[in-house]
Amino acid sequence: MAEAQSDIVLRGTRVTTDDRGNVCLNDLWRLAGAPANGRPTDWHRHKRTEALEGALRAKMVEKLHHSGEAIETYYVSGKGRGSRSYAHPVLALDYAELLEPALGVEIREVFLRIKENDVTLALEIVEGMSEQIEYDDLRVKLRQLVKEHNKMSAGVAKDAGVKNFEAYNGAGLSGLYGGLTKAELLKRKGLPEDADRLEHAGHEELAANYFKATQAIAKLKRDGIKGQVAANQAHNDVGKAVRETIKGLGGTMPENEPALEHIKEAEKRLKAVQPKTTQALPKKPPAR
Repeated sequence: MAEAQSDIVLRGTRVTTDDRGNVCLNDLWRLAGAPANGRPTDWHRHKRTEALEGALRAKMVEKLHHSGEAIETYYVSGKGRGSRSYAHPVLALDYAELLEPALGVEIREVFLRIKENDVTLALEIVEGMSEQIEYDDLRVKLRQLVKEHNKMSAGVAKDAGVKNFEAYNGAGLSGLYGGLTKAELLKRKGLPEDADRLEHAGHEELAANYFKATQAIAKLKRDGIKGQVAANQAHNDVGKAVRETIKGLGGTMPENEPALEHIKEAEKRLKAVQPKTTQALPKKPPAR
């Protein structure tokens, strides 16, 4: 089953569909905040879902009896943690409502307006796509800043005598993410064990990591910290301080931020809207 870009945009985020209009349930799951007990596979195992899918199949068999068209109401593409589940819109609506009633209402309204050929929907979709591109641009730029400053932080830590960088990075992560280890954080966010968590982070989480990196660099230099143990503690303290700032402002704790699609998808969208130069600029004629 081929995947296709969808005309469904919810909360400024694109929800993908395949070439038959089946909806990606993973996108809905992330929109609802990626609840640990609400993954598509969990929902699909419910007896209620089985009954609904059975009724839908029976209706489709009756309708498509003479068409020869294959009937598929739910399927999974890919393998392991990177797999993506797709379902018929009827099932997708049920899943969205189970995740979050408000989300179910939103997606139902979109489907109704598509069916009624609501011309204003196209304008809203364009606006939503514009917001998505702006967010993609912010997210990609922040990710690059975090990469650069994490590298700088590692360099300063090395000068301070750090040799075990896994321990140093783990101390900073633990401070920022409320004592979680890298493995615990990946599991909490529903990401594969070998995933790069920051490639799936949103702008607020990236900004928190950027602030942590800049302040870790400053503290190691300013306080003249030397040695693995002292550097680890300093990194942990900085992470905790950033966390307390977020908490004091009433923000969402970083570990509770949902994992987004891989940042490469954002880069692809940005690349697609960038103007393409088809001809090289003419060279300036030599001065006489």
